[in-house]
Amino acid sequence: MLRNYRKLLFKNNVCPFIIHKKNFLSKEYKCTEAWNNMNSSPVFSKINIHDFYNVLDLNYSSKGVLSAIDVDIFANAIQDQGHLEELKDLLHKLRTTAETGNMLESTQQATVRNFMEFGDVKELVEILKDPLNFGVFLDDYTANMLLDKLLTLNNFELAARVASLVMLQEEFSHELTCALCQYACYKYITTYTPTPSEPAPPEEKNKKVEEIKIRVKFVRNPFYDDHFDIKDTLLLSGKTLAWISERADNNLNNNLQIIGWLKYKKYDKLAAFTQKISNEKSFKVYKEVIEVLEKENAVIEAEFKPILENCITTLSKAEEKSEVSLEETLKNAIENAINKTHKNDVSQQKQLFESWAKIREQKLQEQAQRLDRVRRIQLIQQKQSEMADQEQKLWFFENEDKIDLEIEEKEKLVDKTVTKKKASKTTDENYIPPEILPKRK
Repeated sequence: MLRNYRKLLFKNNVCPFIIHKKNFLSKEYKCTEAWNNMNSSPVFSKINIHDFYNVLDLNYSSKGVLSAIDVDIFANAIQDQGHLEELKDLLHKLRTTAETGNMLESTQQATVRNFMEFGDVKELVEILKDPLNFGVFLDDYTANMLLDKLLTLNNFELAARVASLVMLQEEFSHELTCALCQYACYKYITTYTPTPSEPAPPEEKNKKVEEIKIRVKFVRNPFYDDHFDIKDTLLLSGKTLAWISERADNNLNNNLQIIGWLKYKKYDKLAAFTQKISNEKSFKVYKEVIEVLEKENAVIEAEFKPILENCITTLSKAEEKSEVSLEETLKNAIENAINKTHKNDVSQQKQLFESWAKIREQKLQEQAQRLDRVRRIQLIQQKQSEMADQEQKLWFFENEDKIDLEIEEKEKLVDKTVTKKKASKTTDENYIPPEILPKRK
């Protein structure tokens, strides 16, 4: 049947093309089944997530308190995109409380998974870029899944931003994460097109501008740390490519390191590194590296042109040129990293999910015991107050003199405060202010 259908299509000059963008990671890597099993606890079936959010929000508004375990349960109970804004709000509120240090790792992974599955990936990246207000960080597994999704969507700019977050955390231990970060930064750099800047409006001549001065307690001196203060995505991509490629000494990383130092605008390091690797017999330069250098040389400032021209000349004299494209080599490196780490990553994620489920149950029990203890203390205090009132009623006539003395003491205190207020308000009617004479010359 299928063979006849195929013959019919080609007979009528119809050629069907079904294009599927290939993911680097398999569905098994996401461990969706193990993740759902972790969140199949009976506590989730008892929760009305809308009412639960209202209770947490009311508790925060009235007492300024929010529990990390409650936020974790809310994050893992989400089943659609309707509660993502509420999750974002709770993450920010938790960040403002003393409980922020107790945020569970499962909360962070649940946030990433929920926004990847139900929400906007761009909004997720904005949350990750603002750890001060949300406290969400990527681990190796969530970084791999997020990078894989963005690369599949050809959103290289966001993929490069995610790769830069890995670089800012300086976590270069996972081979697959590093390979995906390198590919994301390389694709962003090679596909980057500068946006045309808008022309500045003409300045009005002879217009007086009123200068407004504001008194402040202190002025903070400008400081640039060349790490967390970097905002330009292209500069971040260059630094990410350079730093990650430093971790291993091989031909691919050496070529990527050249592009990294170039886009990071560290031209002294670029020149030194180019001179170093050009003398190695095993080094093969990729034509894409030469093309990136030549393209940058056409737009760079005049003072740095001699450095780039020298680098291009040095690399062009390399003994061997790589026949395979740099992008293809990067993809092969990713596939090799997946073959090495896939099985271990899947098993480790499953172990993590089991441990997180146990930690959640333990935290829930601790919170239940703590709330029960607070409730019992309140009941005891209420009972003591009732017993004191009852005792006063029962022994009123025996303690009548003592009670009268207490009442008199209270009345005296009230009289003293009233007289002080009256004395402060009274003014001397015969008071004559001093005469102020002009200063003698």
